[in-house]
Amino acid sequence: MMPFMALTPGGGRSPSTQPPPSPPTNGQHRPSRDRRLPPASRLASVSVLRWGVLIGGLVIIADLTAQAVSQRTASSDELAAIGTTDDVVNYILFSILGILVVRETGLIYLGAIAGVFASLMDAIVVATAASMAPPSGPEITLEEYFIKNLAIGTLFAGLSGVLYVVVQRWSGGRRSR
Repeated sequence: MMPFMALTPGGGRSPSTQPPPSPPTNGQHRPSRDRRLPPASRLASVSVLRWGVLIGGLVIIADLTAQAVSQRTASSDELAAIGTTDDVVNYILFSILGILVVRETGLIYLGAIAGVFASLMDAIVVATAASMAPPSGPEITLEEYFIKNLAIGTLFAGLSGVLYVVVQRWSGGRRSR
């Protein structure tokens, strides 16, 4: 059994502990052990990917829900209402995406890039689902899915990011980072 050593009064260093080495006297400094942060471009790309996947996933859920509901209805008025609701939800989600990315990175163009990334994800999933189970109403080609999603995602995410920065500067608020 090993006997335990008593702590020094006041919680200081015990007498047997070596003091830290003194800096060299020849003017050279020891390399510091500070942990460097990743470069800003890496942090920005992580933000674009993270928010693009999260918000893009929500857009996918909204679009697939609209497709499933539209397959269960035959009325043209209901189809129009479902399509309009889906478009409004997409506009809102892509606008939120642009604001979140620009707020986190401070770079306006990254909002549009995140919109492109999320809309490509959405277009791939929705076009695949539509090719497996065609929705009711007029048939839309794969190119139209991609063009429409890219236009909506890029425009709304990019413009909302620009609008966020303009409102921040106009109100005198500090830009983050």
